[in-house]
Amino acid sequence: MKTPAIFFLTLALLYFLQDILLRWLFRRKYDKTDTYIGRNAPNEMQRYFGNAIYFTLIYYLVIFIYLIADFDFWGLVHNISRLDNSLFHWIGFIFGIISIFLMTAVRLNLGESWRVGLDYQSSDDLITTGFYKYVRNPYFLFLLCFQFSLILIVPNAIMIASYIQSILLLGLQIRQEEMFLTEKYGNAYLQYKTKTGRYFPLIKGEESDGEK
Repeated sequence: MKTPAIFFLTLALLYFLQDILLRWLFRRKYDKTDTYIGRNAPNEMQRYFGNAIYFTLIYYLVIFIYLIADFDFWGLVHNISRLDNSLFHWIGFIFGIISIFLMTAVRLNLGESWRVGLDYQSSDDLITTGFYKYVRNPYFLFLLCFQFSLILIVPNAIMIASYIQSILLLGLQIRQEEMFLTEKYGNAYLQYKTKTGRYFPLIKGEESDGEK
């Protein structure tokens, strides 16, 4: 098995393993459902976001077949030669490991307030400490970093399409969550927004609407 295949499969396995373990840990510790997209979604848009995840899984299945069987789907899956080298493969693998570690840390930072989607029934606290002291969406940021790491390992159109889809969908999800959190926490969340950026910390002393 070639190095890109080993790296890709290792990262995919680690990602799903940490997700399964954290879901089990949180359900055992907090005794609550943490997923509110797809079938458990409160509105049509959240149901769409849940279903869109399957598109990403299809992308990754195509890449899996490409790596294992060396089948390029009649030339539709072909790596970008300038990026397809061992240096970028190793950078992507290390970056992916770091991203998974940071995603895990963010979920532990949120604790009982962790959820996927919009939960209108919970009374969770607004978390503004740890990673959330600096940015409002650290998990989404590190998720995008993780997906970018996969592009460095398997640099082709399918992976880039998956990444673009994630950027667009997460952007829409973030805006839905901001409206939801404003309704839920009111002025506390509005004040928090003025001190943090969406993805990156605000520069001290910078006048901004917090939309970075």
